Amino acid sequence: MHKMLVNVLCLFAAMSASGLSFSAQTALTGTTPAKEESFTLEQYIAKYLAGSPRLQAETNSLKIARNTYKNAFTSAFLPSFYLSANASENYGRNYHYSSWEDFEHGDSYGQAQASWNLFNSGKDTLNYKSASLEWQIAKINYDSTVQQHVLDAVQTYYDLLLSQKLLAVYEDDLAVAQKQYEQDSTLYENGLKTRSDLLSSETNWRSSQLSLFSAQNDYANALKNFNIAINRPVEAPAVLDDEISQDVSALPTLDQDLTTALANRYDARVQRLTLKQQDITKTLGNLDALPSVFVDLFANTGRSFSYHELWDYNYGISAGISFDIGFLYFNKYRNRQNTQIANQNAHLEYEQFLRTLRDNVVESRNTLLLKMRSLDISRLRLQTATQKFDATQLKYKNGLMGATDLTVARQELISAQVNYATLLSELTLSRLRYRYALGEKLYDYQPEE
Repeated sequence: MHKMLVNVLCLFAAMSASGLSFSAQTALTGTTPAKEESFTLEQYIAKYLAGSPRLQAETNSLKIARNTYKNAFTSAFLPSFYLSANASENYGRNYHYSSWEDFEHGDSYGQAQASWNLFNSGKDTLNYKSASLEWQIAKINYDSTVQQHVLDAVQTYYDLLLSQKLLAVYEDDLAVAQKQYEQDSTLYENGLKTRSDLLSSETNWRSSQLSLFSAQNDYANALKNFNIAINRPVEAPAVLDDEISQDVSALPTLDQDLTTALANRYDARVQRLTLKQQDITKTLGNLDALPSVFVDLFANTGRSFSYHELWDYNYGISAGISFDIGFLYFNKYRNRQNTQIANQNAHLEYEQFLRTLRDNVVESRNTLLLKMRSLDISRLRLQTATQKFDATQLKYKNGLMGATDLTVARQELISAQVNYATLLSELTLSRLRYRYALGEKLYDYQPEE
């Protein structure tokens, strides 16, 4: 009986340990099972954005900015209300309680009041305009953040796709090197190859193994980044769409690109709105240095709950003018100067931004042009390297070339294959960065309410 009980306890302990192990593995590899194995670029971008905690935090910040903007309208143009009720009783140090009724004779009072500012020298209107600009800036910054996340998703996608292609290149290279070594071993045993040729083939074979190990490691890291970004198990395989556009169509003129960027770029739009905010701040600063005129409506009512009395109320309108001159107006004058200097700096920063914008557009454009021209040359290089390797391999088999010649030809072919695959991925990324530099929307994303 005791032995059976011990076996049952051991069984429960094993089940618990298994459950703990599964939980830890689930926490490390992701909570979403890998149901999908094939991904197009658009599918991956959608999953990347939907599962990004950073983007969700940005979405929440946008909601906060929207609520702040709505509250700005309420504060600027709508009346405010106030309700209060209080009760109190005063006791001295020599006071003695005589009965429960002593607690029922405290003073209590209720009050309700409302006030509505109709005019205060236009400051409320200006503050609301500034809040409206702040809300527009928040939306533009959010859209810019989304597009930056899209670029990150595309980068992650093409990193994995490139690593897959390079892995295939090095797998083919290892197969060729191994086959060549086996052939040279047979020829060496038959006296048709020298010891030097055999050692050269073996060295190339070992080098191909090392290159393949490095490619496998790069692929594993790229797959890890790909899967973690969409909350999949880190080693879950993924089949990607390897159709990459090789479009190298001509670009618009530089003047057209600069005009488009100035009109549409997210940071350019933000800078223009920020400049308007600075102008409003300058106006508010000037108003603070002048007399302030105000007109208010008010109403209030209240009564004591300790006595039988009617609700007392009063209402009316108040108007006045005030002028805060500080210490003989010296500090007000300096504050006004500071506001004007800050506004001037804002305009200077905008001028500097225009220079940075031109630099960024030209750099993105030149990078894309370089990739486009390099791709054409890389394609021709790959064709030449392939033909040279095939010819060298045939001559090597016929004894017309040595192992060194074959090694050089194969290394040139591998270099051409790697260069072409890399340029093809970089061309796509450079095209997207160029479009982003012009202010184009790369992906239409609408957060869920």
